[in-house]
Amino acid sequence: MNLFAKNSDRLHWVYWLVIGLSLLLTFAAWYVSDTQIEQKIKQRFEFQSNQLLSLVSERMSRYEDALRAGAAVIHTNNGKIDADGWKRFADALDLEETYAGINGIGVIYHVEPEELDAFLENERRLRPDFKIHPPHSQEGFWPITYIEPVKYNAKAVGLDMAFEHNRYTAAKQARDTSRTQITGPIVLVQDEKKMPGFLQYVPFYDSLNISTPEQRRKHFVGHVYAPFIVDKLIKGTLEQNSRKLIFSVYDGDDQLYNELLPGNADYDPSPLYSKEVSVDMYGRTWIFTIQTTQSFRKEISTNQSVYILVGGIVDSLLLFLLFVFVGSNRKSLLLAEKMTKKSLISEEYFRHIIEAAPCGMVIANEQGIIEQANPHAGLLFGYKKDELVGKTIESLVPKRFQVEHPKNREQFLAEHGQPIRRMGQNREIFGLRSNGEEFPAEVGLAKFIGEDGVKVLSTIIDVTESTQITNELKRSNKELNDFAYVASHDLKAPLRGIMQLSSWVEEDVAEFASEETKNYLELLRSRTARLEKLLDDLLAYSRIGRHHGEVCEVDIKELVSSVFTLLDPPPAFTLDCSGKLPVLKTLAVPLEVIFRNLIGNAIKHHDRSDGVITISAEEQTDAYEFSVYNDGPGIAPKHQAQVFEMFKTLKPRDEVEGSGMGLAIIKKLLEYHGGEITVSSDNERGVCFTFKWPKIMSDEGVNSE
Repeated sequence: MNLFAKNSDRLHWVYWLVIGLSLLLTFAAWYVSDTQIEQKIKQRFEFQSNQLLSLVSERMSRYEDALRAGAAVIHTNNGKIDADGWKRFADALDLEETYAGINGIGVIYHVEPEELDAFLENERRLRPDFKIHPPHSQEGFWPITYIEPVKYNAKAVGLDMAFEHNRYTAAKQARDTSRTQITGPIVLVQDEKKMPGFLQYVPFYDSLNISTPEQRRKHFVGHVYAPFIVDKLIKGTLEQNSRKLIFSVYDGDDQLYNELLPGNADYDPSPLYSKEVSVDMYGRTWIFTIQTTQSFRKEISTNQSVYILVGGIVDSLLLFLLFVFVGSNRKSLLLAEKMTKKSLISEEYFRHIIEAAPCGMVIANEQGIIEQANPHAGLLFGYKKDELVGKTIESLVPKRFQVEHPKNREQFLAEHGQPIRRMGQNREIFGLRSNGEEFPAEVGLAKFIGEDGVKVLSTIIDVTESTQITNELKRSNKELNDFAYVASHDLKAPLRGIMQLSSWVEEDVAEFASEETKNYLELLRSRTARLEKLLDDLLAYSRIGRHHGEVCEVDIKELVSSVFTLLDPPPAFTLDCSGKLPVLKTLAVPLEVIFRNLIGNAIKHHDRSDGVITISAEEQTDAYEFSVYNDGPGIAPKHQAQVFEMFKTLKPRDEVEGSGMGLAIIKKLLEYHGGEITVSSDNERGVCFTFKWPKIMSDEGVNSE
C-alpha cells in the first residue's frame, strides 16, 4: 500500500492515525500519573492533619490525668488539704517539664454562705491575706483556694468563679455531670497580654453515691482545675517548625488560636489542601481549620506528569517531522518503520517517567547489573547521582538474602506469561542502604525487551511508616484480647465471691438488721451483678469476628419465639409473629444474639406491665430486612444515633439494669457480617429497630460468590 498521497505535500491517513494515537497515549499517561500523584499528596495531608488533631487531644488527656491525680490526693486526705500540702503535690508533678503548655494547677472549693466565715478563718491561719473576690450576685462561693506555681498565678488566688458567665457555667456543668469540662473562651486574670484562654475542671465529691445530678450537687466538694493560655498550650504541644501544616482554632465565633496569617513565614496564600474539622473538647466544640504550607508544597513538588506530557508531545512531533521529510521510496519507508519500532521499545522513551517517579526505580539487565536508576532510588538507598549504575541488584539486598537472590532473579526471567510480579507476598522484603541500614520495602518487577536483551524494571517503596502502623494495630489488638481474657477469667471470680459474701452477711444479720442495711446489701448485689453483666458484654464485643458456629437451616419464627420464652417476659407481654418470616441457611448464633438483645431491650425499657413486640421481615435482592417493633416509650431523634454507642443508656443505671452494650454488640455483629441497623421513633410511643441480614452466608461470614 502506498502510504503517501499523490500530492507529496499530504500525508496518508495512516500516518495521521499513528500521530493521533501517540498523542492520545501521551495524554492518557499524563492524566493517570497526575491523578496518582494527587491522591498520594492528599493522603499525606489527611495523615498529617489527623496526627495534628491526635496530638492536641492526647495532650489534653494528659492534663486531665494530672487533675484527676490531684483529686485522688484530696480524697486520700479525707477531702482536706492545705496550701503547703498542695504545693508539695504540684512540685512532685514537675509541671514545666512534664506538662508543657499548662499554666498551673489548683483547687476550687464550693462554699455555701453559712460556711463562709469558718472557711475564711481556716484558710487565713496560713495565709492571713487570703480573701474572695470580686463580689457577685450568685448563690454560694467558688473561690480559687490553692494554685501552683503561685509566682505566676498570684492574681488568681481567691478569684470567685461565679463572677463571670463562662467560668461559672462550666463549673456547674462539671459538678452536675461528674465529667471533665472546659470553659468557653476567657482571659486569665494573671495573663498580662490578655490572650485567649480557658479553664479545665475535674470535680470531686465526698461520696461515691453520685449517680444522679441531685446526688452530685449534694455531695459536691469542689474542682481540681488548670488554667490555660491557648497560644502557650499550642506551642508546648506542636512546634510549627516541625510541621508542614498550619491551623486556626475557634470556639464558636471566638478565636482561640490562629496561624493562618499572611505574616506567618510559611503561610501559603493558595494552599494545596485545607479542611475544617469539629472536635468535641470536654463539653465544648473546637473548630480546627487546617491547611498546607509553602514547605508542604516544596516537599511534595514533582514534575513527573509534566515530563510525561512534554516527552510525549516531543515524540509525536518527531514522528510528524519524520513522516513529512522521509521520501516516498520503499527504502525510506522501511527506514521510517524501523526507526518507529525502535523508538517504541527504547528505554530512552521511558527515561523522563523513571526520573520523575516518586518511588525508587531501577532498570537492570539479565545479569542483574543496574543500567539506570532514578534520583529517588539514590535517596532511598543512600547513594549519590549515578552511583547505583554498574552495581548489582544484590548489593541492594541484605546480606542474608544475597546468596539466594540470583536464583530468584533467574527464575523470574525464565517464567513465561508473567511479565509483572509483586515481591514479598506472604513474606517480608527488606532493602539495604549504603550505610548498612535495612528498611522494609514493597517491590514490583516488570520484564520488557530492550535493544540488547531482556530488561527488568524494579519499583521500590519504603514501607517503614505503614509497617509501624500495622505493628501498632497488632499491639492494640493484643492488648484488647489480653483485657478480654482478664475480664473473663481474673475479674469474674472475685465478683462472684462478693455476691456470695453479701448473701452470707444478709443471712447472719437478717434478724436484727435495719431496712436501710438490707437495702444496702441488695444494692451491693445489684451493682455486682451489673458489673458481671458488663464484663460478659465486653468479652462478647471483643470476640465478634471469631468463629460463630456453622451454617445451618434457621426458622426465624421458631428462633424469635424461643428467645421470647427464654427471656421470661411479664405475663401481659405478647409476641406478634403473624407475618411471614423466612427459613434461611445462615449462622444461627449471631442472629440469635441480635434478636435476644432487641427483644430483651423492648421488655426491659417498657414503661407498662403489658406490651406487644412485633417481628416482621421483607425479602430483598441479596438480604432480608427484619423489623423489631415495640409499643413502649419513644426515643427522641437527638438520641437515636447515641443508642448504638458503647455504655450508652437513656435512663439512669439504677432504673434499668444493663451494661449499655447490647445495641453496640448488635451493630458490630451486623457490620462484620455485611449488615446494618437503623432505629426509628416518633418520640411519643413506639420504637422500631430495622436491620439487614445477608441471604447467603458461609461458615466464615458473608458468601463472596
